[in-house]
Amino acid sequence: MGTENERSLDEKGRITLPKSLRERLGIGPGDRVTVELEAGRIVVEPEGTVSREEFIETMEGCLEGRTRAKDAPEVDPVDLKETWTEDLPN
Repeated sequence: MGTENERSLDEKGRITLPKSLRERLGIGPGDRVTVELEAGRIVVEPEGTVSREEFIETMEGCLEGRTRAKDAPEVDPVDLKETWTEDLPN
């Protein structure tokens, strides 16, 4: 094999995910994942993961002025993004 991330399918169509990728996803033995085909690529995600598109669609309109509490502090969107994504794998 050429690189650490290249894998061969076994006779049952299975692959072993590289340890480095399992660690980045925070998954281990017994954890459930979803496997989907997106734009010609196989995408493996921990079960229950929401796609970026689903998140944006769900959150659209949530931060409008009319839905904001009067005493809510002003938050810089960049700071908010850092807070929301600090525990995500790089």
